[in-house]
Amino acid sequence: MRNASLLTIICLLVAALSCTGVDPADEEVVGEQAVNLLPLRERVAITEGWWQWRKANVLPMIMREQGVDLWIVRDDEADKYYNNEGPVFSSLVPADLRGMIYDSQYGDARPRFLIFHDTGESIEYIEPRDYAHISELVAGLDPKTIAISQFNNEPMLAALGQYASRAVDSWTLCLRWYETVSPEMIERYRDVVALANEIIAEGFSSKVVTPNVTTTDDLNWWFREKMLDLGIEHENHPSISVQRSLADIAKYDDPMEHVVGARTRNDIDVIIRPGDVLRVDTDVFMLGLVTDTHQYGYVLREGESEVPAELVDALNTANAIQDQFAAEFKLGRTGKEIVAASEALIFPDNLAGRPTNDFHPPPKYMLRFVRDGWMLSTKTAVVGMTSGPTYAPTSIVTNDHELHHNTLYAFEPHIDVYIDGWGEQGLELGHGQIIAFTEDGFQFLNRAPDWHVID
Repeated sequence: MRNASLLTIICLLVAALSCTGVDPADEEVVGEQAVNLLPLRERVAITEGWWQWRKANVLPMIMREQGVDLWIVRDDEADKYYNNEGPVFSSLVPADLRGMIYDSQYGDARPRFLIFHDTGESIEYIEPRDYAHISELVAGLDPKTIAISQFNNEPMLAALGQYASRAVDSWTLCLRWYETVSPEMIERYRDVVALANEIIAEGFSSKVVTPNVTTTDDLNWWFREKMLDLGIEHENHPSISVQRSLADIAKYDDPMEHVVGARTRNDIDVIIRPGDVLRVDTDVFMLGLVTDTHQYGYVLREGESEVPAELVDALNTANAIQDQFAAEFKLGRTGKEIVAASEALIFPDNLAGRPTNDFHPPPKYMLRFVRDGWMLSTKTAVVGMTSGPTYAPTSIVTNDHELHHNTLYAFEPHIDVYIDGWGEQGLELGHGQIIAFTEDGFQFLNRAPDWHVID
């Protein structure tokens, strides 16, 4: 299967390069990760294997951590989210190893309710028929603590009856279930990030960018086509923006009046010029994992053979500040506490404003498929601890949540470095990348800290 997949990918690349007029003999396949992409069937089997591991390991851990004996999940808890059924319900519904969910035992449809009961030895899954059946089950199990959603829960409270006083909010339980990943998922994430790095390295090169000809929109669509050719999904349309020195803004007749400082908005199509700093915000969506990557490239001027020293120094400064921020991720701290500790740090003098330690959980796709391959929902979900106050109502995130082991974050510090000739706002250099927090601490997953160079 691996060799067949490799042959298919190479054929797709050759066809795509032929259409663009580029001689395939002059091109190389993106990199090691691209040529080793798994077939879709194997991808689904891997993600379902992760679900089985999480059900056996994460579910009992978090229920006991939260002191919950019984967790009841409804399929209509989701009005506060953007997914039809809600990410938590969809990620918990039982399925086979192809990702196909099992029909309800009470009819030809998916289950409406999920109950997880801690027997003390394991977590027992029970599918109730309806609210009346929930009343019977709860009375028989006599749990001390029952976790339920606090949203639109009047029918559930009525069904619990005298046991309603034992109900607690399932919010934190939902966060812990969705945010906790296996060690294997983290290692696979390294490969997914490496794949994103390979694609960006090719996009930010002379293979793709011809200065004074290629536009930012050309580059946006190149990334989309590249992912399509490789059989890779994406979460969002790529975003390319330009930062340009004040002298070059005056030199070129480009629509740079539509800028913040010296940075183009994402929707402005600008010809890429020598001396430009390019920024890409894009993602690779593989195995249910989304990369959410921000990287930078520099377009060499005539006579230059390397990135100017002042830009190298600026990026080194930004990387050092990221390392300072990384050290503030400590077990048990809330998002608010991490941000507060970061704001108290001492920074270099060559900054155009105070840097900010911005982070959020990366989008993850942990949903299942119904009969004939239809998905329960088509979106990913962002669930867990964040630096900001909230992303509600579209996600389950909060900066009051604590940092736990085996969790993932899109680490996106905002850093502006002052460079003479680039304006008072400075040069924005905030590399964005996926990080993991484990028992070994803060880990960059295939960090790409350097400039991409376009000659």
